[in-house]
Amino acid sequence: MENKVLCGCHNVTLKDVQEQIKQGITEFEALQKITNIGTDCPPCKEQNERLFIILLDEEANNTF
Repeated sequence: MENKVLCGCHNVTLKDVQEQIKQGITEFEALQKITNIGTDCPPCKEQNERLFIILLDEEANNTF
C-alpha cells in the first residue's frame, strides 16, 4: 500500500508523503514545493490535500 501512487503526474507515492510528514512537513503547500504533488491537476490537489490532513492526524497519533 505504501507504494500506491497518489499523484501520477509527478509519481508521488503514499510512502513519499508519509516520509515528508515524518520529516516535519505540516502544510500541504510545503509538501507541494518538495514533491510537486497536485500542482498540475486540480482534482488531484483536492484529493491529496484531504489525504494529507488525515495522514497528519495519523502521524500525530503514531498510527502509520
